[in-house]
Amino acid sequence: MNRHSITSPTRTPHFQVTFLGLLLSLFILISFIPSQAHAKLTNQQQDFLDAWEAIKKNDRPAIAKYKKRLKGYPLLSYIQYHDYRRNINKTPDTLILEFLNENPNYLGTYLRNRWLKKLASQKKWKTFLTHYQPAKSIDLQCHHTNALIERNQGSDRKTALSQAKTLWKSHAKLPKACYPVDNWLRNNKYLTAEIVWQRIDLAIQKRQFSRARTLMKDLSKKDQSMVKQWIRIVRKPSLIKKPLAKKLSPYVASRAFVQAAKNLASKDPVLAKKLLDQYQKNYHLSKTQILDLERRIALRAAYKYKPASEELLNLVNTQGDKTEETLRWQAQIALKKSNWLDLMDAINLMPKEMQQKTKWQYWKARAFEQTKQNDQAQKIYRQLAKKRDYYGFLSADKAKLPYRFNPKPVSKLNHAQLIKKYPALQRIKELLAVDWPKSSRSEWHHLLKEADENDLTAIAVMASEWRQHPQAIRSLAVAKQWDQLDLRFPTPHKEPVMLNAEKNKIDPAWIYGIIRRESAFNPETRSSAGAVGLMQLMPKTAKYIGQQIGVKQTSWKHLTSAKNNIELGSAYMAYLSERYQGNIVLATAAYNAGPHRVKRWTKGQKNFPADQWVDTITFSETRAYVKAVLEYTTIFKSRLNGNYDRLRDIMPTISESK
Repeated sequence: MNRHSITSPTRTPHFQVTFLGLLLSLFILISFIPSQAHAKLTNQQQDFLDAWEAIKKNDRPAIAKYKKRLKGYPLLSYIQYHDYRRNINKTPDTLILEFLNENPNYLGTYLRNRWLKKLASQKKWKTFLTHYQPAKSIDLQCHHTNALIERNQGSDRKTALSQAKTLWKSHAKLPKACYPVDNWLRNNKYLTAEIVWQRIDLAIQKRQFSRARTLMKDLSKKDQSMVKQWIRIVRKPSLIKKPLAKKLSPYVASRAFVQAAKNLASKDPVLAKKLLDQYQKNYHLSKTQILDLERRIALRAAYKYKPASEELLNLVNTQGDKTEETLRWQAQIALKKSNWLDLMDAINLMPKEMQQKTKWQYWKARAFEQTKQNDQAQKIYRQLAKKRDYYGFLSADKAKLPYRFNPKPVSKLNHAQLIKKYPALQRIKELLAVDWPKSSRSEWHHLLKEADENDLTAIAVMASEWRQHPQAIRSLAVAKQWDQLDLRFPTPHKEPVMLNAEKNKIDPAWIYGIIRRESAFNPETRSSAGAVGLMQLMPKTAKYIGQQIGVKQTSWKHLTSAKNNIELGSAYMAYLSERYQGNIVLATAAYNAGPHRVKRWTKGQKNFPADQWVDTITFSETRAYVKAVLEYTTIFKSRLNGNYDRLRDIMPTISESK
């Protein structure tokens, strides 16, 4: 997820176009002129698209005609699915069942779920129960429970009651489909006070206070008063500085104190710990509750590098409820303060498996180096230098060894044999031909769940040949095959990448590194924060940079164009590079988290080693992001040029930024 934001630059970035840039521009312009390179649709592919248009118009004679003409065509199931889906109330159950039998894939699952909802609306409970399959949909789970209630045979009532209680307790807000189940619980007096309190607890934990107030109507006036006080305490955690009202039940007082202490820990972890020590007996907190709170308080202190975090984390890790996160943060704080002996102690507290991770082996070596134990340090560095990753490259620099890329050649592929074994591949091929990328991605997603592990590399090769680079990368990730560098680090869109690298005076390998981390080459990806396209640009950022370089079109559709996204994204990289005097580490961190956060993270720094700075970035996402981009940039540099920049040469020391 990209969370970068921008402020006005102190200097206008340079966007000169050199003679080479003009030649590249001309080359790209020619390459984008429509030509015969686009494959002509076959008759069946055109019939498929015409059938889809007929479905949108609900032209029944045309739909029947095309279904007949498309018999045997791999995508006939899509025409059937969309026709039945759009006309679910008019489609006979026999046709639905025939489709489900012939399509045990995701289309079958989608249609089954839609059909089951129709059956529920028609109260055809017998048919519903015959064909129901466990689903993630809360609506369908409630329909299934209601079907059992309506059938009321044998153990149905017992099963229905168990499911109904679980649904009611687990969801602070139930959808409309669950209303009959809710009514059944109420009418039969199955809603005990215990269940109601559990659901109110869930709502308050999620800060759904209005929902909690609605739920409390099932309680007595006295209990409603306690819920109101509970909400007040959680919303204003400073109230726990004094003993809570005695009129609160032990359950409410305990839960309110715990939740308020968690909230208070975000602002004042030291005070939260003091109050925990002072009142834990008053509210009869269990050992589990105390250990959980101590861990949360310590972590909240660590996230902000509070002075008390060392003591709090050490207490948790030596006497309390230690986790990988608390151990990592204890080491991270020692690292930020360059306390090398404390860092060694923190690493030694870790479980053996955690200690053996590349990251902690590297920092163990750095601690040895800083404490004048060079032989032990070099031994670890030489071992890590065999790895093709961020810490392997750093270790190779320390050991003065060449980087080890260890690429593995791709074997030849028997297309026919693979497609015969996996019919989904033929459907994917046709979906790509008719330009249905969303459906093709769904097919890939389900194919990777079902394919034999030994076939995943071959599937990745086929994806790469079809220029489906995100799917090739994903296939290899599922297979845990990391040495197929041609497939994992492809270089599509080379012309716009090279042009914009030249124009903006930045390394094309860095552009590829950002693209690889941001989208894995999927031009249509969109993050939950609203970032769009190959380089995951935020619309606000794209608009600002567009104004600087004379690009007016920065709409979502415009940003999903690879050419446009690369143009704006690389210009933003140039802006960040200039802002940080060419420091790729700070620029990369700012691309992910925003310059305002980088300013905060560098405050007070002066000539701080870059590897230490990266591993003490507060956000875990940005820590991982910067390391990945530096690693990917190094690999892309090797692939593009046959040589590479050593990380030590592109990771200067960190000082306070503006």
